[in-house]
Amino acid sequence: MSRFIPAFVVLTAIAALALSACGGGSGGGQASVDIYDRPELEIYDNEHTTSEQIHLVGGQSADYTVLPPYGEEHDPRPLPCGIYSSTPTFEMVVHAMEHGAVVFWYSPNELSSDDIAALTEIASERLNDNDYVIQAPYGGLGTPLMLIAWGVRLPLDAVDEPAIEQFFDEFHDEAPEPLAAGGCATAR
Repeated sequence: MSRFIPAFVVLTAIAALALSACGGGSGGGQASVDIYDRPELEIYDNEHTTSEQIHLVGGQSADYTVLPPYGEEHDPRPLPCGIYSSTPTFEMVVHAMEHGAVVFWYSPNELSSDDIAALTEIASERLNDNDYVIQAPYGGLGTPLMLIAWGVRLPLDAVDEPAIEQFFDEFHDEAPEPLAAGGCATAR
């Protein structure tokens, strides 16, 4: 006695197995990993992440420990949140981070235009929700993408939406100065 299995049942099972194998269709092709379990996550808890960071004289340059910086001295004016097509000054970006902003730095030579568009979509959604986010290119990353919040950096090899969302949710507004203190007003 032969059993007949309808084609749509077979195709549904194959599709379910394929989604399971690639992380459930989570956007990055990987199973979601807790942000703190990522070995590439850099957490800085040192003299450069205290609330007593120095405000430089406007236009003065800082000598940062790492680039792009995760904290330290900064410009007295925060960079307005938004999506930038050129590299803003680190000193103003760090002040925005001191007020809880998350920065999406990307290497324009290492991400495709489709990847940059996907990153821009993520940043735009956050900006539309009035979240503090800055997206900007920086050619000296050494990685295609670097997410940075006050005292924390996460290098990524690609636009991994689950990782970006998890990083943002964990570290947005986790800084010495509160968002409500007026830093990083959105540039519209």
